[in-house]
Amino acid sequence: MTVESFSSQDIPSILIVDDIPANLELLSEMLRERGYEPRPVPSGRLAMLAAQADPPDLIMLDIRMPEMNGFEVCERMKADAVLKDIPIIFITALTDTAEKVKAFSLGAVDYVTKPFQVEEIVARVRAHLSIYSLQRQLCVQNLNLEQRVADRTLELAKAYERLLELGRLKNDFFRIISYEIRTPVNGVLGIGELIIDRCPASDDCMRYAGLFREASLRMRNLIEDMALIIDIEEVPLKTGEAVSFSVLLDSVRASLPGIQISMDQQAALESVFLKGDRVLLKRVLQTMILLATSLSMDRYSVRVTGVVEAEFLRVNIDVDDFLLSAEAVVGFFDIESLERSKSSAETLGLAPVVAHKIISALGGEMRLVKGEENTGHLTAIFFREPNHV
Repeated sequence: MTVESFSSQDIPSILIVDDIPANLELLSEMLRERGYEPRPVPSGRLAMLAAQADPPDLIMLDIRMPEMNGFEVCERMKADAVLKDIPIIFITALTDTAEKVKAFSLGAVDYVTKPFQVEEIVARVRAHLSIYSLQRQLCVQNLNLEQRVADRTLELAKAYERLLELGRLKNDFFRIISYEIRTPVNGVLGIGELIIDRCPASDDCMRYAGLFREASLRMRNLIEDMALIIDIEEVPLKTGEAVSFSVLLDSVRASLPGIQISMDQQAALESVFLKGDRVLLKRVLQTMILLATSLSMDRYSVRVTGVVEAEFLRVNIDVDDFLLSAEAVVGFFDIESLERSKSSAETLGLAPVVAHKIISALGGEMRLVKGEENTGHLTAIFFREPNHV
C-alpha cells in the first residue's frame, strides 16, 4: 500500500511512542512529509490510551522507556482484541540479538535502529502498512464470505425442510390413495369376475378371463408395492431376529414352484444367517429370482451363487437375455425408470423397486451389471450375523 492509495479522509495514522522529544519530532516530521499522519506520544501509558481511543494503522514503539517499556506496551496491545493485529515496529538503539528476538516473540513485525535512516524507515513503514491493509481486506472478504455461506446454508436448510414437508405431504397423499383405491378396485375386479362367470364357456371366454386375471393380479400387486414403498421407512427392517439363508431359500422355492432354483455351494451356506425381517428378506430374494428369470432365455430355472464374506453375503445370478445397454441399467431400480418399464421385467411392476429399497434400507445393495452382448448378472449384498451359531 502506498500513501497514494489513501484518500484525504483515510490517510494512514502512525502512533509514535518515544520518551525523547527530539526523536518524536524527527520521526513525526519525516513521516508527515511523506503523507502519513504521525501521532507522537511520550510514554507507554499514553500510548495505550491513545491506541484504545483511536486505533492507528501502525505503531512505532521505543523499547527503552521509563515506567512502562516497549516490551510491556507490546504485550498489552497484543492482549487487546482491538489492537492485537496492528503492526508494531520497535525503535531501538540496541544491537543485542536477544533483545531483537524478544521483540519478535512478543509479536512485533520489524525494528529500526538509531540513528534513523530516513529511506529505510519509510520503506519499512510502507511495506508493513501494505501488508496490514491486505490483511484487513482479506479479513473483510472472509467475513463477507462467511456471512454469505451462513446465509446460503440457512436458505438451503429452509429449502430442505420445505422439501421434507412436501415429501411428507406427498407420502401422506399416496398413502391415502393406496388404501382408498382398494375398495373401488376390488369392486371393479369383483364385477369383472361375475361377468366372466356368467359368460358362456368358449375359447374366447377362457382367453379373456386369463388376461383379466393376470391384469387383476398385477393391479393388486402394484397397489401393495406402492403402499410398501411409501411405508418402507416405518417397516421394522432391522430386528433382533437372525434369518437362516438356507431356510429362506427353501421358502422362496416353495413360493415359486414353477421355477427350478439351484444353489452353488449350498452346503457352505447352511450356517449363514442374515440380519433383517424374515418376510421382507424373502420378498427381496423372491424378486431377485423373478427378475433374473425375466432377463434370461430360460424362464423356468436359475442358478444362484453365494459368496460369504466377513460381514455380508453376496448373492449373484447370471442372466443371458439382458437387452438393455449399460447406460440404461444405471437407473433401472428408480421408480420412474422408463427402461425397466419397456424391458422384459415390466411384468414385475414395482417389485424390483421395492426389493431395492428394502435391501438399501438394510444397509446392503442390489444392482444389475451389464456384461458382453446380452449377458450380465444380478447381484445383492445382504448383511449377516457373523457370530450366529
